[in-house]
Amino acid sequence: MEKKKLNLPNTLTLIRICFIPFIMVFVLIQSENRVWLDVLAAVLFLLAALTDLFDGMIARRNSMVTDLGKFLDPIADKLLVSATLVALIGSDRFAYIRLLLVICTAIILLREFSVTSIRLIAAKHDGTVIAASKLGKLKTVVSVVAIMSVLLEPVIFTGENVLGKIGKLHIVSIVTVILMTLLTILSGFHYLKKYYSYIDPTK
Repeated sequence: MEKKKLNLPNTLTLIRICFIPFIMVFVLIQSENRVWLDVLAAVLFLLAALTDLFDGMIARRNSMVTDLGKFLDPIADKLLVSATLVALIGSDRFAYIRLLLVICTAIILLREFSVTSIRLIAAKHDGTVIAASKLGKLKTVVSVVAIMSVLLEPVIFTGENVLGKIGKLHIVSIVTVILMTLLTILSGFHYLKKYYSYIDPTK
């Protein structure tokens, strides 16, 4: 029997997963060269996030959409965002926003475990593969922006001018992380409402 090969979109998704430990290492390393570490972590994180854009685009344009891709793609997004947030929490460089990140990460993990459980139940129940919704994709985009802001705000917004003051107050990071949290909650309720029939105890 001929073995099935991974197509290009699914390969890009796996590459995104492989980037995760390297991003975590750059975030967690303690060094005097924190600027370079933050930049390297941000570059790797952005490259990993871009694979999400390209794998979906390639899959749709070339009719390469598969059930594996529908299931694996959102899992890869969850791993990328959650693992990076955990690394940020563990790094002393980002202690100023640690409490907010802890709250945000707890909400994100609760949401992701809930949505993934619904996906597994739906797949087992009638074979339905729940792909990422538009709201879920928006949440992912905002999550990327928020994490990039945390990593790069201290690097970009420097000096004694207005931008420098913004950087010292970490306004961009705080606002984007809060927005990411709100979209996480909203998209979670969206999935729960749309697919509640799979977990309705009365049925």
